Formats: sequence, C-alpha cells, structure tokens
Amino acid sequence: MKTKVTIQHYKLINNTVKIYIVLVLSILFIGCSGKTSFITTESGLRYKVVKNGSGPMVEKGQEVLIHETTKYTNDSLVYTSRNRKEPLKILVGGDQVIKGVDEGLLGMKKGEVRKLIVPPSLSKRTGNISFPHPDSTLHYDIELIDILEKKPIPKTTNGNSLKIDKENSEIRWEGFNKLHTSGHYGTVDFISGEFFKEKEKVTGGEFIINMNTIANIDGGYSEMLVDHLKNSDFFDTENFPVAKLSIVNVTYNDDSNVLITADLTIKDIKQSIEFEANITYNNSKLIFISKFIIDRTRWDITYASGSVFGNLKNNLLSDEIHFEVKLLTE
Repeated sequence: MKTKVTIQHYKLINNTVKIYIVLVLSILFIGCSGKTSFITTESGLRYKVVKNGSGPMVEKGQEVLIHETTKYTNDSLVYTSRNRKEPLKILVGGDQVIKGVDEGLLGMKKGEVRKLIVPPSLSKRTGNISFPHPDSTLHYDIELIDILEKKPIPKTTNGNSLKIDKENSEIRWEGFNKLHTSGHYGTVDFISGEFFKEKEKVTGGEFIINMNTIANIDGGYSEMLVDHLKNSDFFDTENFPVAKLSIVNVTYNDDSNVLITADLTIKDIKQSIEFEANITYNNSKLIFISKFIIDRTRWDITYASGSVFGNLKNNLLSDEIHFEVKLLTE
C-alpha cells in the first residue's frame, strides 16, 4: 500500500514539473515573440526591426541612402531598388516618399533592416497615379545603407530662427536661348527653409528645394519642357531630387540692403555664389527679395551649352539661369 502511495506521489510531482516546464517555455516564447512582433504607431503604421543597425539614429531633415522592396499583401512585387546601381537617396521628411516610409525611416541606424506595413492613409500619392493602387496596404522591406548628413541642420546660431512661409514664398526661374531672344520661365517649391538671426540681423540660413516640383508657367511646351528639365540633360531629379542653398555670410550695406555669400548645391555639386538682396520687416515678419544669375555649367549642366558645344550653332542655349526669389517668414 505504501508503495502505491509513493508511486502516485512521484507521478504527481512529475506532472507538476511538466506543467511548470510548459508554463516557463510558454512565458519565454511569448516574451521572445513580443520582441519580433510589429509595433503600431499613432498614425497606423506598423513596423518591426528585422536586423539591428549601429551608430546615430535617422532624424527629420537628413539625407539617407536606402534600399527598398515594396509588395502588396498577396506578396506580389510592386517595386525594388535592388536592381539599381546605386541605393535610393531620400530626404527624410521632405515629401519625396509616401508618409509611411518617411515615418518608418525615423530612428533607424546604419545597417538596420525594417519591415513596414503601410495602410492606405499613409500611402496616398498625388496626381493621376493608379499603380501601386492608392487604396492598397503596402509591405516594405527597408535597409538603411548610410546617413549622408551625420548631424541635423542647425536651428539657430547664437540667436533665434525664422521659418519661411512655404505657401507664400516663391522661387521663379527663367532660361533663354543663346541670343536671349526667346525663353521659358516657371517656378520651383521649397521643402523647408529658415533664416538665422542675431540681434535683429540675419546672419545665415538653410533652404531646401524640391527639384521634382519644377513647373513651367509661361504656357509654352509645358509638359515636354518640364520632363526635359527633370531628366539627365539638366537636373536629373530622379537621382538628385533636392537642391540646397546655405547662406554662410551676410554683409549689411545699410539697414535693408545686403550682400549674400552662399553655397548652392545642385546635383550634389556645391558651388559658392554671391548676390544682393533686400531685407525688410512687416509686423515682425521678414521679407527677403533678391534677383541673381548662375552659370549652370558650374553644376555640370551642359546640355546645348555654347561654351561647351560650339558646333551646335542655332540650337545653343544660354548658360545663364535667372532667379527671382521672394521669401516671407511665418
């Protein structure tokens, strides 16, 4: 009788141990699976880290190099950058990609791989675009190759800053044939911009321009001209979607007239330029007005240039691009 009781006692202990082991394994499994499950943000974006990276985290306003693969929920391929010679260059927060990817890039580190599930509300596209379908949920695999700007754009320089009113600020461009007897003009939009101030004097500024917004508004050959300006003959906006103007020095000639020294970056080529400007205030809002001319060949834009291709004769274009800039702050 004692032997039977002892056997039953051992069976009870054995079963208890088995239950305990199952519980421990379940807890461990749940804990581990939680680490690889998708995180849902307030916007509805879902993401998870597949491979950890290292170094500083991506912040808004930085240019990054990425590879991406986009699929529908049925796993059919929409797009991949893996067949390109170079990774994609993206300005984070610059509206160059859909909102879901812009958000998903924030906080990534070099070498990191993330999976994103982007709902339709974060994948809307502008214009007459039907592919990928704007009402589709998209799956992204994003690999961060590098951060090109290691530090975010400085917001102040020993003083305060004034952000531009993008809706009411304007850049107007104008180009001509070699003899300046005909030409075209249009606009291009800002992504962001701000002036830096010290003691009520402008001391610098940073302005980022979306080259994919080039528009021709004179009514002549509009669509054909814009496509040509965006291709590799001119600004090659697929590979160089942004331009940047950085004001590095401001010399005041009087209370409102200044001489500006700036770095202008187009197609990843940075060149120094100088131009005059007028700065005034209206109800504490800054008004910046300037006209200046650049020689496009300094930025390797040589299509039909008389200084480069003298044998083109009547088909020559002027090397000059004229700009009129009016900036208003918020």
